[in-house]
Amino acid sequence: MRVLFERLAEYAYAQPDQVAIQGSDASGDCLILTYQALWGRIRALSETLLALDTQMIGLAGDNSVSWVLIDLAAAYAGISIVPIPPFFTAEQQQHVLDTAGVDWVIGTPHPDVALSHASVTTLAGLPCHARDVDAPPALPPAVKITFTSGSTGSPKGVVLSAATLESVSVSLANTVSTTAVPSCHLVVLPLSTLLENITGVYVPLLLGVTTVIPSSYDLGLIGSSQLNLNQLMSGLIRYRPQSLVLTPALLRAVIYLGEQHPGAVADLKHVAVGGAKVAPGLLRAASRLGLSVFEGYGLSECGSVVSLNTSEHHCVGSVGKPLPHHRVFLAPDGEIMVAGATFSGYLDRDFHPHQGAVATGDIGEFDDDGFLYVKGRKKNQLITAFGRNIHPEWIEAEAMAYSALSNMVVLGEGKDYLTAIIGNDSPDQAKQQLMQLNHQLPDYAQLRAVIFTAPFHQQPHLTTANGRPKRDVFCQQFEPQLNTSAQPLLTDETLPLTAHS
Repeated sequence: MRVLFERLAEYAYAQPDQVAIQGSDASGDCLILTYQALWGRIRALSETLLALDTQMIGLAGDNSVSWVLIDLAAAYAGISIVPIPPFFTAEQQQHVLDTAGVDWVIGTPHPDVALSHASVTTLAGLPCHARDVDAPPALPPAVKITFTSGSTGSPKGVVLSAATLESVSVSLANTVSTTAVPSCHLVVLPLSTLLENITGVYVPLLLGVTTVIPSSYDLGLIGSSQLNLNQLMSGLIRYRPQSLVLTPALLRAVIYLGEQHPGAVADLKHVAVGGAKVAPGLLRAASRLGLSVFEGYGLSECGSVVSLNTSEHHCVGSVGKPLPHHRVFLAPDGEIMVAGATFSGYLDRDFHPHQGAVATGDIGEFDDDGFLYVKGRKKNQLITAFGRNIHPEWIEAEAMAYSALSNMVVLGEGKDYLTAIIGNDSPDQAKQQLMQLNHQLPDYAQLRAVIFTAPFHQQPHLTTANGRPKRDVFCQQFEPQLNTSAQPLLTDETLPLTAHS
């Protein structure tokens, strides 16, 4: 992260009074740090961290300025660190600590996580707990490990070098700097997710602008997939950000707030969206509000962002052009492959080094102008009884434009038609919106039946910790009901529900 700290030193001298970070500290009080103050705090904290003689820091807790200070100080000191997602269960957090060989926990993990020793000190206002570690894993020096929830209960660790993190961050900063740079970024996603860690901290600081870091609670975010709209609106009005990084679900919420209260989004100049496919309807709704929304694509194994639409190179429906720190190509079966600044390996019980290009597991294509399109997950592709290959993520992304369909998963492997599994307490509204959705889908992708169930957040076994569907679990739970409990949907152009030879 040499470039980042060189920039911070330059800004501390050239613009010492410019606000670098503001937001909540560990106690919830407001803390404002100029570039001069931030640079001093990072260097002082790095000396304290080195004195702990730690090999691996586990950084726990909600978004805060204190969290960022520890993250930056560890990077400056060359100490390995693993962010611990606050939305992980106690068992998952314990798995992270044990797998990564964390010998110091800084912050507050889940209360049911077992810690070897009581807190003996605080750093940046966060409690510090030493842990007894028998045999730490043999890892490269100065890494960051990001644990992804995946589709099982045990998260896997993606090991990233400082060089990879810097390549991605600098590439993004250079891309943004070619246009009018937003002066204030608001951190909305959890900082324990690599996307916000890079785009919400490293990139704004590389650009010398202000990043605002309230607690998730202040913005109405509960866990990984619940939201209080009134609190989010209050946060947008209070901080008046010019840039955000959102998931499609959060983009839909921001658009809704903008439609109801235009002043809440009046200052937004740049909204990047990732984490899942974005429905074109959402992008059109954003455009009507005057919001510049740029869809991107990435994954942890590639240091987060791989490609991104920009104001200069923008094509709706695509995930933009690959950024210069990566080389992106397609395998013969259409799988997206990424070479360049990628991860060092996986960490499970042992460290498994990685070499060569990353097989993303996503199916994609390029157009003649070099824009990348992501069709869906290779393993999630459905083949209907009519022989049509369908990526359910495409239909689910289109559904995100409808409020009653935000909790929807599509099933239909080997079936004559597709069925929507919807977690919703308003079936009449959902059925109406399903009919509207069907009108914009080709006949083979239209939903012919629906099963209603409780909202997915009330059935945590159905989703990963970050809210993505566990499709194998959905199949196990709902496939037996497809022929018995599914409610048929009538359309203007009804297809036969039985395949004919």
